[in-house]
Amino acid sequence: MFVSDICAHHLGSCGSLSTLSLTDMPTFDISDLSPQDVLELVSAMNTDGVLHAITGSKLKVSEDDATEIKTVLDLLRSAPRTTNDPKTNSRSAEIKYDVSNLHSLEIQFLISKLRDRDVHFTIDEMVLHIPRHHEHAVDDALEESATELQLLESNQTELRLIKQGIQSPYCQICGQTPAAQIDLRRQVGMVVLMKTYTSEMTLCSSCADDAYRQFQKSTAIKGWTGIRSALMNPIVIGTNAVNKSKHRKILKKKG
Repeated sequence: MFVSDICAHHLGSCGSLSTLSLTDMPTFDISDLSPQDVLELVSAMNTDGVLHAITGSKLKVSEDDATEIKTVLDLLRSAPRTTNDPKTNSRSAEIKYDVSNLHSLEIQFLISKLRDRDVHFTIDEMVLHIPRHHEHAVDDALEESATELQLLESNQTELRLIKQGIQSPYCQICGQTPAAQIDLRRQVGMVVLMKTYTSEMTLCSSCADDAYRQFQKSTAIKGWTGIRSALMNPIVIGTNAVNKSKHRKILKKKG
């Protein structure tokens, strides 16, 4: 509750202006109140017509208003206080996340995502400190980082199985399995020079057939111009046929 709210609620019925000498007026010690609290209290007493006087750190009020003023002062002292101390405000306005149980890669993903979101943070002894108003952004970044780690681990497991021959790789074109690597070349002849294009792809049987036909057709049409190209063209066509045969045999073993 704010100071002005406390004063407004409890000083509403005060207002006796009995003429008394200062020595006869009840006295309260307000040395523990902040200057802001004192200013708001005085403003509220003036608004509600409370007879009062302040001498040093002592507040004097009329006998009729003493009970209400004591209640207000008690509430002021027990109410949660704010502070202008940057360190105190910083501690109360931040959230901490224990990241000690996260994978090191997941922490790197998280840091990258926080920077992308312009979230100010510090990590001290595996505890992430972030401003409270960034809580939702951090929660989203944590979820995304966990998903990326799972995807990475899944890909690594898949690659390991492929290398061990336990699992077949996926076709680079259609994504089907089984698939295997196939090397194909095509040649473009010119009067003096020639150009040779080589492609190494992981393809299923159907996509390999299509690629093979395209490479052979291109070589058969464009590979005869020039003496040098004409001499090399049969070799390129024959090499493609051998590689296609090897690819078919590998897929039969995996099939």
